[in-house]
Amino acid sequence: MENLTTKRTLTWRRTVRMISFAFVVLLPFTSVGFAYEVMEVRNGATITGKVALTGIIPHAQRRFEVRNGPEVCGAERVLNKVEVHQGTLKGAVIALEGVEKGKPFASHRKTATDQGQGTFQYAGGNTLNMGVQLKKCSFGPFTGVIMADEAVQFTNHDSIKHTLHTYASKDRKAKILRTVHTQSLRPESQTEKVFPSKKLHHPRAVVLTCDRHDFMENWLYVVKTPYYAVSDESGNFSIDQVPPGDYDLVVWHPVLGMKKQRVTVTPSEHVSIDFDLAK
Repeated sequence: MENLTTKRTLTWRRTVRMISFAFVVLLPFTSVGFAYEVMEVRNGATITGKVALTGIIPHAQRRFEVRNGPEVCGAERVLNKVEVHQGTLKGAVIALEGVEKGKPFASHRKTATDQGQGTFQYAGGNTLNMGVQLKKCSFGPFTGVIMADEAVQFTNHDSIKHTLHTYASKDRKAKILRTVHTQSLRPESQTEKVFPSKKLHHPRAVVLTCDRHDFMENWLYVVKTPYYAVSDESGNFSIDQVPPGDYDLVVWHPVLGMKKQRVTVTPSEHVSIDFDLAK
């Protein structure tokens, strides 16, 4: 009986050692992730440019008859997914990938310019600190940015109900979507949602929709650092305080796709890079 007990004890110790060894070996591959660090940037570079769209402009405008809450949303709404002004593209997200340390996130806000009045608010600091203000049946501009593992506060300022439905885009063409959240938003109510990295493992974007209003659709590119911009009505963008180094500069639009270019910046340099999302 004593020998059997001794054998069991030895077997158990070997098993514990094997599990411990496997844990140590696998740890670097399972628990270590990217963490951006805020620091002072001296002699940073600036990257500016313009995003154009040449060739055939896709027809991406849809009209909707409003049946739920027309007294708030209006009788008819238009969703314009591609905004082109004299050959330049508005709403493209430009992101510099590969920056590990640099400037803090900026505090700013972007409000919808169509019939809605929704706003994306970014408090900034060490993280993006995003908030979504739903107003007049709108989340905000058609495109924006978001960070994984960060709580986003949604506030419904309308006097009618909305049903928040969020998705993660799982492919580069933004056609394969998987649900992340479904949440009812009562009039004048508020909720907080986290977009976990385990659900945003590979996706390029998060999609915001309302199950009660088809025209409420917004696309948020997933960023890891504050080195991003969204092109304005003239297609212009600017990213400043860039630490010297080699990076990938990405331009992305949910309808027109993505392009990437390698860029090298030196201290205090001004780099100009243009993109053309030709169709």
